[in-house]
Amino acid sequence: MTHIWFIGFLSTFAGIGVGGVIATLINGFKRSIGTIYAVCTGLILGLLSFEIVPEAIQLGNWVVFALGFLVGVIIFELIHMGFHKNPVISKGSRKQHNLRIGLFLALIISIHNFPVGVVLGTSEHSQFSLALLQALILHNIPEGMILFMPLFMARIRFYLLFLLSIIIAVPVAIGAFIGEMIGMQNQLLWAFLISLTVGTIYMVTIKEILPESIRQSSNIYSLLVALIAFCLVGAYLISS
Repeated sequence: MTHIWFIGFLSTFAGIGVGGVIATLINGFKRSIGTIYAVCTGLILGLLSFEIVPEAIQLGNWVVFALGFLVGVIIFELIHMGFHKNPVISKGSRKQHNLRIGLFLALIISIHNFPVGVVLGTSEHSQFSLALLQALILHNIPEGMILFMPLFMARIRFYLLFLLSIIIAVPVAIGAFIGEMIGMQNQLLWAFLISLTVGTIYMVTIKEILPESIRQSSNIYSLLVALIAFCLVGAYLISS
Protein backbone atom coordinates (compact mmCIF):
# COMPACT_ATOMS: atom_id res chain seq x y z
CA MET A 1 0.00 0.00 0.00
CA THR A 2 1.45 3.34 -1.06
CA HIS A 3 -0.52 5.40 1.46
CA ILE A 4 -1.77 7.75 -1.24
CA TRP A 5 -3.56 9.82 1.40
CA PHE A 6 -0.21 10.75 2.96
CA ILE A 7 1.33 11.53 -0.42
CA GLY A 8 -1.65 13.74 -1.25
CA PHE A 9 -1.33 15.52 2.09
CA LEU A 10 2.39 16.18 1.58
CA SER A 11 1.87 17.32 -2.02
CA THR A 12 -0.81 19.81 -0.98
CA PHE A 13 1.17 21.04 2.02
CA ALA A 14 4.29 21.42 -0.15
CA GLY A 15 2.45 23.37 -2.84
CA ILE A 16 0.78 25.69 -0.33
CA GLY A 17 4.09 26.06 1.52
CA VAL A 18 6.06 27.01 -1.59
CA GLY A 19 3.39 29.56 -2.45
CA GLY A 20 3.62 30.91 1.10
CA VAL A 21 7.41 31.25 0.87
CA ILE A 22 7.08 33.17 -2.40
CA ALA A 23 4.46 35.41 -0.81
CA THR A 24 6.84 36.01 2.12
CA LEU A 25 9.64 37.07 -0.22
CA ILE A 26 7.49 39.57 -2.10
CA ASN A 27 5.45 40.80 0.86
CA GLY A 28 7.68 43.84 1.34
CA PHE A 29 7.10 45.06 -2.19
CA LYS A 30 3.61 46.49 -1.88
CA ARG A 31 3.55 47.68 -5.49
CA SER A 32 4.00 44.08 -6.65
CA ILE A 33 0.84 42.77 -4.97
CA GLY A 34 -1.42 43.58 -7.91
CA THR A 35 1.02 41.91 -10.29
CA ILE A 36 1.27 38.78 -8.15
CA TYR A 37 -2.50 38.43 -7.96
CA ALA A 38 -2.75 38.87 -11.74
CA VAL A 39 -0.03 36.27 -12.33
CA CYS A 40 -1.80 33.84 -9.99
CA THR A 41 -5.06 34.44 -11.86
CA GLY A 42 -3.41 33.48 -15.15
CA LEU A 43 -1.59 30.48 -13.67
CA ILE A 44 -4.70 29.02 -12.02
CA LEU A 45 -6.93 29.57 -15.05
CA GLY A 46 -4.22 28.09 -17.28
CA LEU A 47 -3.89 24.97 -15.13
CA LEU A 48 -7.65 24.55 -15.08
CA SER A 49 -8.04 25.06 -18.83
CA PHE A 50 -5.09 23.04 -20.12
CA GLU A 51 -4.69 20.32 -17.47
CA ILE A 52 -7.69 19.67 -15.22
CA VAL A 53 -10.70 20.44 -17.44
CA PRO A 54 -9.52 18.19 -20.32
CA GLU A 55 -8.96 15.34 -17.83
CA ALA A 56 -12.46 15.78 -16.40
CA ILE A 57 -14.05 15.77 -19.86
CA GLN A 58 -11.97 12.77 -20.93
CA LEU A 59 -13.06 10.80 -17.86
CA GLY A 60 -16.71 11.74 -18.26
CA ASN A 61 -18.34 13.97 -20.84
CA TRP A 62 -19.49 17.56 -21.33
CA VAL A 63 -22.77 16.97 -19.49
CA VAL A 64 -21.06 15.59 -16.38
CA PHE A 65 -18.52 18.40 -16.50
CA ALA A 66 -21.24 21.05 -16.77
CA LEU A 67 -23.21 19.56 -13.85
CA GLY A 68 -20.14 19.29 -11.62
CA PHE A 69 -19.00 22.79 -12.54
CA LEU A 70 -22.47 24.16 -11.73
CA VAL A 71 -22.50 22.47 -8.32
CA GLY A 72 -19.06 23.95 -7.61
CA VAL A 73 -20.31 27.43 -8.54
CA ILE A 74 -23.36 27.03 -6.28
CA ILE A 75 -21.19 25.90 -3.34
CA PHE A 76 -18.95 28.93 -3.84
CA GLU A 77 -21.88 31.35 -4.04
CA LEU A 78 -23.48 29.99 -0.88
CA ILE A 79 -20.26 30.40 1.10
CA HIS A 80 -19.58 33.76 -0.54
CA MET A 81 -23.01 35.10 0.44
CA GLY A 82 -22.56 33.80 3.97
CA PHE A 83 -19.30 35.73 4.34
CA HIS A 84 -20.44 38.97 2.75
CA LYS A 85 -23.84 39.11 4.45
CA ASN A 86 -22.35 38.62 7.90
CA PRO A 87 -22.08 42.15 9.38
CA VAL A 88 -19.34 41.04 11.77
CA ILE A 89 -16.87 40.08 9.02
CA SER A 90 -18.08 42.20 6.09
CA LYS A 91 -17.22 45.52 7.75
CA GLY A 92 -14.19 46.84 9.51
CA SER A 93 -10.64 48.01 8.91
CA ARG A 94 -8.36 47.10 6.02
CA LYS A 95 -6.68 44.55 8.29
CA GLN A 96 -10.01 42.86 8.96
CA HIS A 97 -10.80 42.95 5.22
CA ASN A 98 -7.54 41.14 4.43
CA LEU A 99 -8.20 38.63 7.19
CA ARG A 100 -11.67 37.95 5.79
CA ILE A 101 -10.30 37.38 2.29
CA GLY A 102 -7.61 35.03 3.60
CA LEU A 103 -10.01 32.96 5.71
CA PHE A 104 -12.55 32.82 2.88
CA LEU A 105 -9.89 31.55 0.45
CA ALA A 106 -8.70 29.00 3.02
CA LEU A 107 -12.25 27.68 3.44
CA ILE A 108 -12.89 27.41 -0.31
CA ILE A 109 -9.53 25.74 -0.97
CA SER A 110 -10.16 23.25 1.85
CA ILE A 111 -13.60 22.37 0.46
CA HIS A 112 -12.36 21.83 -3.08
CA ASN A 113 -9.40 19.78 -1.78
CA PHE A 114 -11.69 17.06 -0.42
CA PRO A 115 -13.11 15.80 -3.76
CA VAL A 116 -9.62 16.08 -5.24
CA GLY A 117 -8.44 13.73 -2.50
CA VAL A 118 -11.29 11.27 -3.21
CA VAL A 119 -10.38 11.16 -6.89
CA LEU A 120 -6.70 10.76 -5.99
CA GLY A 121 -7.50 7.80 -3.74
CA THR A 122 -9.73 6.05 -6.25
CA SER A 123 -7.16 6.44 -9.02
CA GLU A 124 -4.22 5.31 -6.89
CA HIS A 125 -3.01 2.61 -9.28
CA SER A 126 -3.71 4.45 -12.52
CA GLN A 127 -1.61 6.75 -14.67
CA PHE A 128 -4.10 9.52 -13.93
CA SER A 129 -2.99 9.54 -10.29
CA LEU A 130 0.48 10.83 -11.19
CA ALA A 131 -0.98 13.56 -13.42
CA LEU A 132 -3.37 14.58 -10.65
CA LEU A 133 -0.54 14.77 -8.12
CA GLN A 134 1.42 17.00 -10.47
CA ALA A 135 -1.59 19.25 -11.01
CA LEU A 136 -2.23 19.28 -7.24
CA ILE A 137 1.27 20.58 -6.47
CA LEU A 138 1.36 23.08 -9.34
CA HIS A 139 -2.00 24.70 -8.72
CA ASN A 140 -1.45 24.83 -4.94
CA ILE A 141 1.59 27.09 -5.42
CA PRO A 142 -0.38 30.08 -6.79
CA GLU A 143 -3.18 29.23 -4.36
CA GLY A 144 -0.66 29.44 -1.52
CA MET A 145 0.55 32.79 -2.81
CA ILE A 146 -2.89 34.37 -3.02
CA LEU A 147 -3.91 32.78 0.30
CA PHE A 148 -0.95 34.03 2.33
CA MET A 149 -0.68 37.50 0.78
CA PRO A 150 -3.77 38.97 2.50
CA LEU A 151 -2.96 37.10 5.71
CA PHE A 152 0.53 38.62 5.74
CA MET A 153 -1.04 42.06 5.28
CA ALA A 154 -3.38 41.24 8.18
CA ARG A 155 -0.20 40.47 10.21
CA ILE A 156 -1.11 36.91 11.09
CA ARG A 157 1.69 35.12 12.95
CA PHE A 158 3.81 32.50 11.22
CA TYR A 159 2.82 29.56 13.42
CA LEU A 160 -0.85 30.24 12.65
CA LEU A 161 -0.07 30.25 8.92
CA PHE A 162 1.79 26.95 9.33
CA LEU A 163 -1.20 25.48 11.15
CA LEU A 164 -3.54 26.79 8.44
CA SER A 165 -1.43 25.06 5.77
CA ILE A 166 -1.85 21.75 7.60
CA ILE A 167 -5.60 22.29 7.97
CA ILE A 168 -5.94 22.99 4.23
CA ALA A 169 -3.99 19.83 3.35
CA VAL A 170 -5.99 17.57 5.69
CA PRO A 171 -9.12 17.35 3.43
CA VAL A 172 -6.95 15.90 0.65
CA ALA A 173 -5.71 13.19 3.02
CA ILE A 174 -9.22 12.42 4.29
CA GLY A 175 -10.65 12.32 0.77
CA ALA A 176 -7.81 10.12 -0.51
CA PHE A 177 -8.20 7.73 2.43
CA ILE A 178 -11.94 7.40 1.77
CA GLY A 179 -11.39 6.93 -1.96
CA GLU A 180 -8.67 4.35 -1.33
CA MET A 181 -10.85 2.38 1.09
CA ILE A 182 -13.95 2.41 -1.11
CA GLY A 183 -11.99 1.73 -4.28
CA MET A 184 -14.61 3.20 -6.63
CA GLN A 185 -14.01 2.63 -10.33
CA ASN A 186 -16.76 4.92 -11.61
CA GLN A 187 -15.10 7.34 -14.01
CA LEU A 188 -18.23 9.49 -14.23
CA LEU A 189 -18.03 10.09 -10.49
CA TRP A 190 -14.36 11.06 -10.82
CA ALA A 191 -15.26 13.46 -13.62
CA PHE A 192 -18.07 15.01 -11.54
CA LEU A 193 -15.84 15.54 -8.50
CA ILE A 194 -13.04 17.06 -10.56
CA SER A 195 -15.55 19.33 -12.33
CA LEU A 196 -16.91 20.42 -8.94
CA THR A 197 -13.43 21.50 -7.84
CA VAL A 198 -12.94 23.33 -11.14
CA GLY A 199 -16.17 25.27 -10.52
CA THR A 200 -15.21 26.37 -7.01
CA ILE A 201 -11.63 27.40 -7.80
CA TYR A 202 -12.72 29.14 -11.01
CA MET A 203 -15.16 31.29 -9.05
CA VAL A 204 -12.52 32.06 -6.41
CA THR A 205 -10.16 33.20 -9.15
CA ILE A 206 -12.68 35.36 -11.01
CA LYS A 207 -14.55 36.85 -8.04
CA GLU A 208 -11.80 37.16 -5.41
CA ILE A 209 -8.27 37.04 -6.87
CA LEU A 210 -8.69 39.01 -10.11
CA PRO A 211 -10.77 41.83 -8.52
CA GLU A 212 -8.11 42.21 -5.82
CA SER A 213 -5.44 42.52 -8.52
CA ILE A 214 -7.51 45.17 -10.30
CA ARG A 215 -8.01 47.03 -7.03
CA GLN A 216 -4.24 47.09 -6.49
CA SER A 217 -3.42 48.19 -10.06
CA SER A 218 -5.81 48.64 -13.02
CA ASN A 219 -8.16 46.71 -15.31
CA ILE A 220 -5.95 46.69 -18.39
CA TYR A 221 -2.71 45.92 -16.52
CA SER A 222 -4.23 43.07 -14.48
CA LEU A 223 -5.91 41.46 -17.49
CA LEU A 224 -2.75 41.76 -19.61
CA VAL A 225 -0.52 40.18 -16.95
CA ALA A 226 -3.09 37.43 -16.32
CA LEU A 227 -3.29 36.73 -20.07
CA ILE A 228 0.50 36.47 -20.37
CA ALA A 229 0.67 34.06 -17.40
CA PHE A 230 -2.23 32.06 -18.86
CA CYS A 231 -0.47 31.71 -22.23
CA LEU A 232 2.88 30.79 -20.63
CA VAL A 233 1.44 28.00 -18.47
CA GLY A 234 -0.59 26.79 -21.45
CA ALA A 235 2.51 26.62 -23.63
CA TYR A 236 4.39 24.75 -20.89
CA LEU A 237 1.63 22.18 -20.32
CA ILE A 238 1.06 21.61 -24.05
CA SER A 239 4.76 21.09 -24.75
CA SER A 240 5.41 18.88 -21.71
